[in-house]
Amino acid sequence: MEKTERIEIILNHHAGSGRAQKACNKVTSFLKQIDIPYEIHLTKCNGDGQRIAKQLANLHQANKIVVIGGDGTLNQAVNGIKSSNYPDTALGYIPGGSGNDFCRGIKLKTKDPVILMQAILSLKEPRMIDVGKATSKDFSHYFINNIGIGFDASTVYYTNHSERKEFLNNLGLGTLSYFTNLLKVLKRQKAFGLDVNYQQHQKHFDSAYVVVATNHPYFGGGFAIDPTASPFNHHLNLVVVKKISTPKLVKLLTRLLTNGSHLQDKNVWHIEAEQFELKNYTEQHGQMDGEELNQHEFDFNFETSRHPFWLPIKITLNVTSQSH
Repeated sequence: MEKTERIEIILNHHAGSGRAQKACNKVTSFLKQIDIPYEIHLTKCNGDGQRIAKQLANLHQANKIVVIGGDGTLNQAVNGIKSSNYPDTALGYIPGGSGNDFCRGIKLKTKDPVILMQAILSLKEPRMIDVGKATSKDFSHYFINNIGIGFDASTVYYTNHSERKEFLNNLGLGTLSYFTNLLKVLKRQKAFGLDVNYQQHQKHFDSAYVVVATNHPYFGGGFAIDPTASPFNHHLNLVVVKKISTPKLVKLLTRLLTNGSHLQDKNVWHIEAEQFELKNYTEQHGQMDGEELNQHEFDFNFETSRHPFWLPIKITLNVTSQSH
């Protein structure tokens, strides 16, 4: 194991209802044992992860930057580095959130904090992983998992504002919290108009209900919204589900949870592309990597980018269809 000068830890100690703090305690105990200095940079309010990551990247030192928190914290760190003077600064990541979809998407074999820290220290070259980028007139942001509009974003909103969220997270049942609020949204979410421009084509929906632009299969703590998506093929996937009756939607969600056959349903439309645009025409909830976007009309251009990560993963390419 090569000697690393210093580990800069960006810690969201609230993530996963304390799970990130416990992971950090194990990591720092290990670093003390092997005599590697570290500094913990706590995120105390929204935006701190982005600000801290940008500051650390701008120092341009040999130190390795490691995020300990959930997908939202990692999202902030990626955006902070991308906005720095050294946008290709590699990031280490030790998951400590309640969903951890990014780790599922990249097929990270272990989530043990000490084993991951050992790997981060021993890796000589970072691994390149695709990230998505969404831009509009007044918005430009990278995302590691997905951006959702409508049904799943409303579910994120109600989950984040649920009194039971922290209780279920403490029991290791964060996905159950998402699922229970998903049932609530079934009664409340309305259909909306949507236009998608892709590969010199335009697709219009009068009654879009679920809209997810994704970099890998998972959202909501393990739901495979698009099993064909991959964070290594330099494409993004878009899934649109039309408004259907509640019994039909429940059947569709059952197929999503069991075998991924929901993509073949006539009420589901999906594409895989390097770039696409979408616009909706009523104010909707939005979510990015599990974090809320304010309720408004969306007019986004989506494209792929890449970022280096200190993560022990084996990169595999999936061969997928371009559209359905």
